[in-house]
Amino acid sequence: MNTTRPNHLALIKQFLANRQDVEIIETGYPFVTISRQSAAGGHTLARCILQEMDGYADEELLQGWDMFDEKLCAIVAVDDVNSASYESLVTEEYKSDLHHAIYDMIVGRSEQFSTYKKIFEILRALAKLGKVIVIGRAGAFVTAGMPAGIHLRLVADEKDRVRWAMERLSVDEAKAAETVRRQDRDRERLVREFFNRDVNNPVHYDAVFNTSRMSHEDLAAIIVRMIRSRALKNGK
Repeated sequence: MNTTRPNHLALIKQFLANRQDVEIIETGYPFVTISRQSAAGGHTLARCILQEMDGYADEELLQGWDMFDEKLCAIVAVDDVNSASYESLVTEEYKSDLHHAIYDMIVGRSEQFSTYKKIFEILRALAKLGKVIVIGRAGAFVTAGMPAGIHLRLVADEKDRVRWAMERLSVDEAKAAETVRRQDRDRERLVREFFNRDVNNPVHYDAVFNTSRMSHEDLAAIIVRMIRSRALKNGK
């Protein structure tokens, strides 16, 4: 068994099942958060990073990494104290302030607030484990201040993002454009309401990349070098 590979999923499930007995110790290993405009290629980049790491089987630092997005949503959606749907979590749907207010008045607690608090708790636990790539979910803001974090932002020309969304979702141009813009608004609102920050402000990230101008493969090689540099700085 490869002892360099943390079983992120098993540890997080244990942590959620019994927080009193399971403590997530900060390892100091780097982790990566990917913030992105809709259809800018966050998942593609994460997969390319993992593929790039596969070429360094003899380098302990680059072994045992995992990617969390849909997997994170599944953990939250099946938790028995949470009623959020898997689909709404995957699409990062974020309801308006008015919806929040109405729900609060009826039940005394926002379902959406509770859901994202749980997501943020899991994100910080994953960041402590290190060797993880987290896509979206305000990861850069949830883990701000943790020295092992490498925070990235992906942008791209809107015409390219609409075209990529058409291909991925098998929808027409109008529907793709609507989806891209709605997801961008939802992600901006999430960061603004929970962290009072502008998700588009580049100062929140270690690097901002334009995927209309750089390939995901080239970016993956750059990011692996960033991981090595951060690990060296942290003494790993």
